[in-house]
Amino acid sequence: MIDSITRIHELLSFHASERPNAEAMVDEDTRLTYSQLATEVDRVAKALIAIGVVPGDRVATLAPPSQWFWITYLAATSIGAIWMGLNPRYKERDYQYLLDDAEPTVAFLVSPYDGRDYDQEIQSLRNSVSRFVTIGEPGGSASSWENFLSEGSGISDSQLVAARAAVQPDDIAVIVYTSGTTGKPKGAMLSHKAICRIAIINAQWMGDGLESTICPAPINHVGGLNNVCMNVFAYGGRIIFYHRVDAEALYHLTVQEKPTYLVSSPTAFQMLLDSPMFSLEPLRSYKLIVFGGAKTPTHVLREFEPLGANLSSVYGQTETCGICTATQFYDPLEVHGETFGKALPTAEMKCIRTDGAECDPGESGELVVKADFVMSGYFNRPDATAEAFTEDGFLRTGDICVQREDGNYEFVGRIKEMFKSGGYNIYPLEIEAAIGEHPKVSVAAVLGMPDPKFQEVGFAFVAPKPGQQVTEAELREFLGERIANFKIPKQFSIRQALPYLPNSKLDKQSLRHELDALLKGETGNENNA
Repeated sequence: MIDSITRIHELLSFHASERPNAEAMVDEDTRLTYSQLATEVDRVAKALIAIGVVPGDRVATLAPPSQWFWITYLAATSIGAIWMGLNPRYKERDYQYLLDDAEPTVAFLVSPYDGRDYDQEIQSLRNSVSRFVTIGEPGGSASSWENFLSEGSGISDSQLVAARAAVQPDDIAVIVYTSGTTGKPKGAMLSHKAICRIAIINAQWMGDGLESTICPAPINHVGGLNNVCMNVFAYGGRIIFYHRVDAEALYHLTVQEKPTYLVSSPTAFQMLLDSPMFSLEPLRSYKLIVFGGAKTPTHVLREFEPLGANLSSVYGQTETCGICTATQFYDPLEVHGETFGKALPTAEMKCIRTDGAECDPGESGELVVKADFVMSGYFNRPDATAEAFTEDGFLRTGDICVQREDGNYEFVGRIKEMFKSGGYNIYPLEIEAAIGEHPKVSVAAVLGMPDPKFQEVGFAFVAPKPGQQVTEAELREFLGERIANFKIPKQFSIRQALPYLPNSKLDKQSLRHELDALLKGETGNENNA
């Protein structure tokens, strides 16, 4: 039974046995059934054994969402190696930090890609990688993909079986680095059991909506790896890879492949609605749409309601292996828009005060989670790991939430983003959501800045919708009808676009640096108040 599976490779073995001829993966012209995928994974796993990879070794893959990511991930984890993804959009200093921290022994590189020679870039860095394998045009000391695979010809099936049998459920399978919006990224260690457990739980409540999905998400992020790919993989569905987020290309791919499962966010919903190409028609194949990351305005959800797809608002983070809560399909739009539902089966969840006591319903506090699918800790950071858990074993999410009387949780804000103004706690998320309700606004980001009278006040970066213009006066008047006066930002900066991280989240660290520079008078902007 799939419920008892606790190692990632067991999922592939199960589906290759139960549905060998079902399509498992699509990448442009490449289509693999579960049986064919298992064969390709075996070839890579044998080659890894042949070049000396042993349990606990880190194996890195630098690739866009593609068959190369998926096959190397499944192969490396199947023999006890710890896999990590590298995003092609990163800069050399990002790669240097990650390679120094994780010290992988093997790196797979798709190169050249998107105009960059990653062989040259990565090999020129100081790093621990002893073996490079290039999918493309190898340079330097890198082996070609074909030559690498040939090295596994001397490894027998029995050797491969023995290597896989030695893998234990609690062994670390993946290191996923946090986005690093505040400080240096930390590597969250996710075990085989954790990844399998949450994927199977999600597959059970999501149901046949997981028949197929398009994955254009970065491979180094828990959203793409677990929320998209592993959930569909656990169900036995089909993953359609596309190498980047490209609205026009994804539109045509949706029409062609008719995916059934979409993972979205308030930002992505808004980008769809803002696109001149937007139409509900190509989305009619979707049976399930899950979304999270922040509150999604009800009026936005109403635009997608005619599809008839099941909707669910979810919550999760890297440290919880992704999705760990959900609203019910039958919940009204208000619940989907204002809450992220309740804890998934086997998880315990509560809000706590600063003294550790549990909050009453309606009282805000830090959300904490205990489950067999939370991270094992941060790689090489015992102090950070200890800080991440309460004395009774709950993971501290760092998010301020409130449990409503109906049992659903609402997101209030992030502890690290909260600032105090005149003694009041200010949560930027509430203000950003209010600004986002303005019909001319696409997205907003609010940060705290020093103030001699109120200690701190808000500064809002705002991007209007394409073809629209909005003024500070309009925003102030609009907000005055929606939020308390002390929450209205003191200054605004209105520009055409805001910066994003490779995982599609707003890059607030970049905005923080920009705001600090503005406050120091190092730069100017005619739109600043």
